[in-house]
Amino acid sequence: MWHSMLWLLLLWPVSTRTESICGSQELRQASDFEKLRNCSIIVGHVHIANLQLPANVNLNDLRSEVTEITDYLMIYRTTGLLTLESIFPKLRLIRGQKLLFDRYSLIVYENRNLRELGLVELLRIQKGYIRIESNPMLCFVETVDWIYLLGNKTVQHFSIKLNKSPNHCPVCGGLAADYSYRVNKTINCWNMQRTQVRVVPPKTEGCPVNCGRNGCDAKGHCCSNNCITGCSNQNCTLCANFLRNGRCVDQCIASYELNRRQCISFKECRQRKLIPLTQGYRCVDRCPNNHKPVVDNNGAKQCQLECKGLFHVKRAADLEQLQDCVTINGSLIIELEDIKEKIVSALEQALDNVKEITGYLKIQQSAPLMSLTFLKNLDTIRGDELIENKYVLWVVNNHHLEHIWPTNRQVALQRGTVFFHLNPRLCHDKIMKLQSSLRSGHQISIADVSPNSNGERVFCGDLVQSLDPVVEDINSTAVRIVLDYLILDNIDTLIGYSYHYMEAPQRNITMYDGRHGCGHDNWLMDVSISKSRRHVISNLKPYTQYAYFVKTLTRTDYHMQIDAYSKIQYFRTLPSKSSPVSRLFGTSDFSTQIMVHWWPPRLPNGNITRYIVNYELHNITEPEAKNYAKNKTLNANDVDCYCNIQEPYYSGPQPEDENYYNKDQMIYEDALPDLIYVSRRKLLAKKEKFGMVKDFDDLITGRPIERIVNRTTTTSTTTTSTSTTTTTTTTTTTTTTPKPPATQSSLAVNGFKPTTTEDPAIQYEKFRLYLEEKMRMVQDTNINDYVILHDPPKCQNAHASVANQLEQKCAVEEELSGISLSGSQLFYNLTELQPNQYYRISVRACVDGVINGCSNPATILVKTISIEATDLMNYSES
Repeated sequence: MWHSMLWLLLLWPVSTRTESICGSQELRQASDFEKLRNCSIIVGHVHIANLQLPANVNLNDLRSEVTEITDYLMIYRTTGLLTLESIFPKLRLIRGQKLLFDRYSLIVYENRNLRELGLVELLRIQKGYIRIESNPMLCFVETVDWIYLLGNKTVQHFSIKLNKSPNHCPVCGGLAADYSYRVNKTINCWNMQRTQVRVVPPKTEGCPVNCGRNGCDAKGHCCSNNCITGCSNQNCTLCANFLRNGRCVDQCIASYELNRRQCISFKECRQRKLIPLTQGYRCVDRCPNNHKPVVDNNGAKQCQLECKGLFHVKRAADLEQLQDCVTINGSLIIELEDIKEKIVSALEQALDNVKEITGYLKIQQSAPLMSLTFLKNLDTIRGDELIENKYVLWVVNNHHLEHIWPTNRQVALQRGTVFFHLNPRLCHDKIMKLQSSLRSGHQISIADVSPNSNGERVFCGDLVQSLDPVVEDINSTAVRIVLDYLILDNIDTLIGYSYHYMEAPQRNITMYDGRHGCGHDNWLMDVSISKSRRHVISNLKPYTQYAYFVKTLTRTDYHMQIDAYSKIQYFRTLPSKSSPVSRLFGTSDFSTQIMVHWWPPRLPNGNITRYIVNYELHNITEPEAKNYAKNKTLNANDVDCYCNIQEPYYSGPQPEDENYYNKDQMIYEDALPDLIYVSRRKLLAKKEKFGMVKDFDDLITGRPIERIVNRTTTTSTTTTSTSTTTTTTTTTTTTTTPKPPATQSSLAVNGFKPTTTEDPAIQYEKFRLYLEEKMRMVQDTNINDYVILHDPPKCQNAHASVANQLEQKCAVEEELSGISLSGSQLFYNLTELQPNQYYRISVRACVDGVINGCSNPATILVKTISIEATDLMNYSES
């Protein structure tokens, strides 16, 4: 009877109910619950934290009328609270539109006296994770069907641990576990009196397989997951996302969002005496922070976006007042104080729409900034107000700033001029390109833009060469990159290369987008302290697209400055065997059926095209069954294993003080002593190996070329002669030239042997070619150190022995058996099972295009309910 009444209640039209809307609630003492008492919908979150209830508290004082929470519910470190039913007896929906820590929608953590959750009317947790942990007295957690409550079963997860053991808890509908008499009428409940509420679909038998547990209507159409209280989106009383004209929709289109749960028209918003906000299309009761209320000619209140005044941005929180601004009626100062804050992405989001600044732009002492490309749509800085009545763009003391505006974009500077100083990584020639942007006609002077304090720590102009990296070989976790030959006047100036890479789902990455000067971004860096033009980047994720670029690490002095960069390029790693499915969960609502759900692998490592489900009857005694936790995955070590995937290290270790450093600096500090403090013997060998001739005149007036080239050939003779002398000691080092690749000319192999009768110009050209070949040889040494492994191919003989596989270096493809399902299906209903029996169920994820690409099986034990329990459940539903 009561089920029929519940169904009528769920179908009660929403328009007949009175809704009291409240904002977020922070409840820390018993008197705070007065604010919650008359609220029916919480637009925000509810925090119940550090609450200490006295023993004589009146539970009626805690009771509320809340039916929905749009964000999340947190219960943390309460004392004296026994059940949430005393507070939320009518709570039906937690939407999870804004999550705690961007992850959780229901958190019940470290509550000393909590005996049960008691959310007896809860029907859906639409978004976010569930975490119920460290509640020593909490029971009736394992008896809740959390899968049924999840809005998106493929994305959401729940973590339940460190609560009271189910073996020491009562059971649904019965007495305590240590009593001799107990009756188990149902397996899903919130406490001994209240079973878990479910909306029964019109049909469960004979529905299409993809309907799952949602069931279908009389016509065989799957019930919508968007309607919580019914089967159809039409005439639904409680929608998971938004309600518009009695119909459930996923988002508000051509309408205004009200209370994050309803879509209404402009007219309806006005009829409710609210304000239709164009930015974001929201219907609000008061204007946001960066808007001011104005009254139009009809007497209606409107919100006018107001971005007026001097805006000083020091941290991410200061950007809220600039949200949605198109024109800043005033000036903008950016002075970032916290070098560890990930603020670049926040700048890109908040200032994305800005097209005009009427005053000036000032960037100073902002170490995180590498460019000003976060102002991607800025067109004009008018200069109605100037710094010192002269400067419209002021950029001073930005240690990592390397670039100004986005590529191929000109920002018009209407009045005034520019002031750039103490930007050691910003090239002077980049600043001088702003001359064409000055509409005032001012000429940029040395006093305004210093060539000495801008760009003195980097190579600029013609000193920068281009690198052309190519992916030479690749597997699922590593890539070998080879560069073109780098020809320098002196190869000894080259320390090595730094390889910068990041995950790039789309090919729209630039060298400066999202870059943080102190390394707090998603870029990784791999450094090679070697002159070799090959390098292997390892610890990559399988089947992942990466963007990368390469730059040189060089030693610099006044006479020799050179550097080289590459453009952004991309590669995708190969697919590999998947990790096991992240979790299995099985329930039995009928004596002959088990519904199995699973979550996708944490590391799919490719395109999951199918799942393989196997099950078998598992003979197990009742005493043994007590050792198995319900729905616990048996091979937890495989499921919970995380591979050692390289993560962004944010410029290496992050010290707590402000004396931060980056990896580039570390490499320099480690490598420079080896280059400076070397023995005279090694220094002499290097000079002999790479004698430098700058031009033809240097060749004529300098050392005789025979002495440069033939020094290595006379070394052995010198050594022999000095060994017979006892009064004089001479030290000589012989340099052995490594065997060059077959493609190199014999000039580098056999050495350059000039003749005295040959034209000096011809001698110079031969000697230059000789040095270039030597440089190429150095950059091609130790090629065998850069080999990456590949999976063996498929054996032609499907029954090849192990010896044959080793001999032919191939692998036999595994023969798979079981129920094959689509890679998009994450559930399966096992039927025709035996009642009251344990079944071992395993699921494997299979990757397309990989030999033996199916994961290790994740396995659970699930018991079907008895025939008597099925009859009792059917009787109670009827």
